[in-house]
Amino acid sequence: MNLAGADHEDVPVPPPPLPLAAAVPAATLPVRDDLLYETKVDGWRVCVHGPAGVLHSRRPSDLTARFPDILAAVQRLKGGAVLDGELVAYRPGGGLEFVPLTYSSRRRAAEGVALVFVAFDLLAWRGRDQRGQPLHVRRARLADLLGQPGGPVQLVGSTDDPATAAQWISAEQAAVGIEGVVAKPTASTYPTRAKERSGWIKVKYSQTAEAVVLGVLGPISAPTALVLGQADDNGTLHPIGLSAPLSRRALASLAGRLRPIAGTPRIGGGLFGGEPRIYTPVQPDVEVEIHTDATRDLGRFRHRITVTNAKAP
Repeated sequence: MNLAGADHEDVPVPPPPLPLAAAVPAATLPVRDDLLYETKVDGWRVCVHGPAGVLHSRRPSDLTARFPDILAAVQRLKGGAVLDGELVAYRPGGGLEFVPLTYSSRRRAAEGVALVFVAFDLLAWRGRDQRGQPLHVRRARLADLLGQPGGPVQLVGSTDDPATAAQWISAEQAAVGIEGVVAKPTASTYPTRAKERSGWIKVKYSQTAEAVVLGVLGPISAPTALVLGQADDNGTLHPIGLSAPLSRRALASLAGRLRPIAGTPRIGGGLFGGEPRIYTPVQPDVEVEIHTDATRDLGRFRHRITVTNAKAP
């Protein structure tokens, strides 16, 4: 495709922050001829608005001052691009790691961690809004704009073959920072309003495992969530995260089995990736079956964990 001869909608570049498209989670990969399958990398979802000189998150938080080199790299692209994508931290020989995104630039440099912006959509370019164009047009323009692979701005991996995409949903891929796949209709336009449906479907690698209940939020007889732990190779229990709200099945399987440890409730400060929570410690003798994704930071699951049911005593 010739960039100089590309057509554009007669709509000016929208100012930041822009609403970013959301994907609907699914358990299985859809198989259709009209889909493009992209790798879902483990990072921070950001929009880089070259013309305005702004880098913002989905919330949207202004991250411009934290990642000036990424903004500068996008601004060097021809035509004043606005890109949607994922900001990732790459440790040579070790794949993608989420935690270094929170480090200072000095610490990342000292540890040899490189930042890369993995772009997967072209929202505006050459002074015109591109969101009304179909995905296959936006994708072709983006690929032509970015050119050869390499450097701080790279094009997300993709395929139109569902069998190839299915191989990206695995424990091996998750271990190097590929969380799964996002399937997108090639004829779809990009949402221009918050909560507008995109037609995107995400399928993440997940696993079933076992955990020990270390504490509860809410009443012992009807907990709203569980503090969960797993043992290391020496048999020492360590907290791994907080459960999602419990299903009726999970609650029924726990009935009468949780025994509080004498003493005052404890506060989990920063334990669950959010604000401090008050919980009641319980005797660590109840095991539960859990369903999780693979994203762990410093040994703890970043997202809340689904508890299927308690295992038999």
